[in-house]
Amino acid sequence: MKTVYVDPFEGWTPHDKQVEVMQCNARNIVMNCGRRGGKTNVGARKFFDNILADLERGKGLPYKPPRNLKVMKKPKPRLEYWCVSPTYAMSEIQQEELAAVIPEEMIESWDASKNRIWLKGWVLIQFKSADNPKTLVGKGLDGVWLDEASKMKEQTWSGYLSYALADKGGWSVWTTTPEGINWFAEEIVLRGQFIDAGLDDDRYQNDSDWRNFYWTSKDNPIPELQKNIQRMIETYPERYVKREIYAKFNVFHGQVYEEFDRGVHCVDIQPIDLEKRLFLVTYPNGDEREVMFKRYIGGMDHGWNDPAVLLVIGCTNEDYYLLEESYLRQTNVLVVDDRGQLEDCLVKRYLELNKKYPMEVIWADPSEPENISTYRRYKLPVKPAENAIGPGIRRVSSLYKVKESTRRPNLYVSKTLAETIKETGNYKYKEQNGIVLEEPIDQDNHTQDAKRYALYNDWLVLLAAQKREERKKSGKGGWI
Repeated sequence: MKTVYVDPFEGWTPHDKQVEVMQCNARNIVMNCGRRGGKTNVGARKFFDNILADLERGKGLPYKPPRNLKVMKKPKPRLEYWCVSPTYAMSEIQQEELAAVIPEEMIESWDASKNRIWLKGWVLIQFKSADNPKTLVGKGLDGVWLDEASKMKEQTWSGYLSYALADKGGWSVWTTTPEGINWFAEEIVLRGQFIDAGLDDDRYQNDSDWRNFYWTSKDNPIPELQKNIQRMIETYPERYVKREIYAKFNVFHGQVYEEFDRGVHCVDIQPIDLEKRLFLVTYPNGDEREVMFKRYIGGMDHGWNDPAVLLVIGCTNEDYYLLEESYLRQTNVLVVDDRGQLEDCLVKRYLELNKKYPMEVIWADPSEPENISTYRRYKLPVKPAENAIGPGIRRVSSLYKVKESTRRPNLYVSKTLAETIKETGNYKYKEQNGIVLEEPIDQDNHTQDAKRYALYNDWLVLLAAQKREERKKSGKGGWI
């Protein structure tokens, strides 16, 4: 077989970040970048360079070629690689980039109708869509390139591709712009080394098999491109600029609670005296303050396959602190043994939380009155909440907002509430034809519903009490 010498840099002028990618030998390379930063461009070259490295070291040998390729509909390749995009339409970008990289003399056939390339030496490259992850089952792969990976479903990797690569010790190349703190951020980016992309720096795992690369649109030095980028910076809303230009995970379009910022709202809370409801709070700017809560309230969202949630909230005169979360799937509301003693169930766990934080009321999803009755039988102060989504969101948003007069918000979240923090960042409005609707998507909303039930209904109670007091002072009396 004729030897072909390939220089991945020939005819290509990479910027410094792209050069670093090409020089990296990690098994899994993850690129999180701003728009037009050149991630797909270098992703194609790194993908092909990895294939060349596999060929050079003789991977897949010995190999017995099929005798009659025309008869065999699906001959078994010596090496097989996949290029995966969120949709087949988006995979055209991968094909265009690879067409500029792979030398013609290495191509045996390029079948666009079947979304595949056969390279000489029985090497197969297939283009796949991740819109239905179940179609990605059943293959042992030598390598995979996932483009716009953050837009894909978690099962694409965790349910299928990771196992396919494990069969043959394969490698992966990832190229994407962030889409919030989703599975890609939590399960992929945090495996590697720290990048300044809006994730908690103490959660990175530093796995040597994974290497993170991060750059913004500003790092691509093409002059004409930079003119366009600068126009976007000057005209786009700040949240678009942070996500699409500066590639930050913790900001994205359509976020319900745009006011939420981990660097403002997430605090360290340590108990000093639980009986006195006294806590030491350390704020993101380093300030420390002793906070004594006047009362505790709770917010409850029912669930089975979806998680059942109970949030405990400490209240001062004006401020609210989310202290603890119970976040459980497939846990029965009530389980009692033959002696009438509680076994592990939601009632038992919630009673334990209520003993630690005696709540004056727990506002619950009103859609399951049977569960509410069960909790009340066991002396949990559960009440059906007024479930007004729009007004409730506005109330929570107003508490997250940093006030000009005090330069601080009225709502804080303990850093230990991992699910609440993640869902708050991922809680998004629906989009239709590019238009953001004022209706939240029915996902990442379990802690958000519980939070809304508690904070909105507590506000209604306080308003009603205030009106009663005003009527009393005015001498009108009566009930509101």
